[in-house]
Amino acid sequence: MAVYLSPVGLSTAQVPNRVSLLATYKERLCRRICENSTNQPEAFVTYKTGTPIFNGTTVFVPVIATVTIVTPGCGCQATTQVIVEEFMAAFQEQTGLPTNVVLSAEGQTQRLANVSCGSSNCLAIYSSLTVTITPAAAPAA
Repeated sequence: MAVYLSPVGLSTAQVPNRVSLLATYKERLCRRICENSTNQPEAFVTYKTGTPIFNGTTVFVPVIATVTIVTPGCGCQATTQVIVEEFMAAFQEQTGLPTNVVLSAEGQTQRLANVSCGSSNCLAIYSSLTVTITPAAAPAA
């Protein structure tokens, strides 16, 4: 359905060539879930990066997120949904393509979103991640 990105505050000084993000995924469930039900959906997010793009002085790193949501059945079969989302991490003031890209998932939580009359058909998944690049060597002077 949608992914929203926010910067994440760091407990230590900012690290060069690393971006820390909170990715919020709001995904439609296959059916409505009661807010107080013990059968809550479970979500898992896995990441991979695409081929970096160098444009001007900015490196863009495509990030592909695969969101898997398992919605338990109430006496019937569970439902599994797989949704692929894509976004970009950007690194400014670069001189070329990076020699390496590392993506780390730092933590995740979730909750029902858009609750109305005690139930919802939308799950919000909050995933903290970092993307780090090893910059290209500076051009010789």
